[in-house]
Amino acid sequence: MSKHKFKLSKDFDWCPDKPEAMQIYKLLVKDLSPTQFATGKTEVMYKAKRLEKKFASSPDKLHDYLLLRTIPVVKRGKKFYLVDHHHLVRALYEALHDKVDDNELCVYVHVMLDGSSLSKEHFWKAMFERNYVYLFGADGGGPKSPDELPKHIHDLEFDAYRSLAWLVRDRHGYLKNNTPFSEFKWANFFRTRILPGQGILSGKTSFHDFLFEQSKDGKIELKDEGEDIVDEALFLAIGPEASGLPGYLGR
Repeated sequence: MSKHKFKLSKDFDWCPDKPEAMQIYKLLVKDLSPTQFATGKTEVMYKAKRLEKKFASSPDKLHDYLLLRTIPVVKRGKKFYLVDHHHLVRALYEALHDKVDDNELCVYVHVMLDGSSLSKEHFWKAMFERNYVYLFGADGGGPKSPDELPKHIHDLEFDAYRSLAWLVRDRHGYLKNNTPFSEFKWANFFRTRILPGQGILSGKTSFHDFLFEQSKDGKIELKDEGEDIVDEALFLAIGPEASGLPGYLGR
């Protein structure tokens, strides 16, 4: 099957060896190195369907959408580290990797920091201190070594509790906020309090398969046990135990 062309605006250059701070450039998705181990499948698949629709309607609409959501990156030598919008980039890959060649699938970026002059140890220390890296795995365990980080956006694992955190926020269980790794904090809160019945017997906590399904028009529809799990999480989200979490409403 022949693949489509995916050309971003000619008004922006490919990221040079010495980028200017906060200048907008272009980079291939395959050249972005993740700085976290996991994403939530529900949020990724929901966004992927929206991006796929935009591309099918008009590639220009998708380009405009991406330009309003430039990807923050950190440069070190020849590598570019993705420090936010992992879900958006993974969703773009899921939506278009079978339609667009890897050597054309790209995003708009801005460089937050050039750490090329730093030693490896000092680079990752700076990344950690700036909240540019999240070293905990899909099961909440860690911290892990930065050497273990996925090499490509499609290597990220799916964390079911990160999906649950997104579903709870989408249903106004807590407020969207700018606290670093806010949704992961909520995910870990639910991880220690909710274990679905199917998970108890199987010894697994990855309940994506029976939590939700996606309709043809891209909507996320909860299955019966999914509804029960989200209701339980919504109840916990407004309780006193969650009062220290970012975006807490406490109604």
